[in-house]
Amino acid sequence: MSKSSSMLAPLGLAMMLAFVTVAPAQAGGLYIGAGAYVADSDAGDDTVPGGFIGYNFLDTNFLMLSAEAGYYDLGNASNRKEKVDASAYTAGGVLAVPLFGPFFELYAKAGVAFADVKRENDNGKNTNNDEKAYYGVGASLDILDTIDIYVEYLVFDTNVNSDIAGVGIKFSF
Repeated sequence: MSKSSSMLAPLGLAMMLAFVTVAPAQAGGLYIGAGAYVADSDAGDDTVPGGFIGYNFLDTNFLMLSAEAGYYDLGNASNRKEKVDASAYTAGGVLAVPLFGPFFELYAKAGVAFADVKRENDNGKNTNNDEKAYYGVGASLDILDTIDIYVEYLVFDTNVNSDIAGVGIKFSF
């Protein structure tokens, strides 16, 4: 086997792999979404809204990557010991893996949450504005080409142990 023919096999494999992963890629796209969530914190549960805007800059048959900014109300709850009111603006990334074609995908989110937490208890009032991590997982179902229904669970690393679970709708442009 000559040196040039031995180089063709790896080159051909690399070209095929590039074609398979890049050829089905679509141009990036803007999307917005909103949902209803159940927020759980140290003080109790609350039903809250959340929303986000993002840009999908990589969309292949195997992987999708997006950047996203959002707002999540983390609840206004109270119990006998304390009252908590929390919310967060977020900036992060989304990694999605499509399953069963483009109709169903699993995803993970992570980033920074700019949280505003107001806590009132026997020790007095405390307001905490912090940059904390947030992360979560979800799944979405493609209803129409540009409309998805999603479910997700997000954890916010705040001083009141905030996490939310919800369902919503996402529109792609």
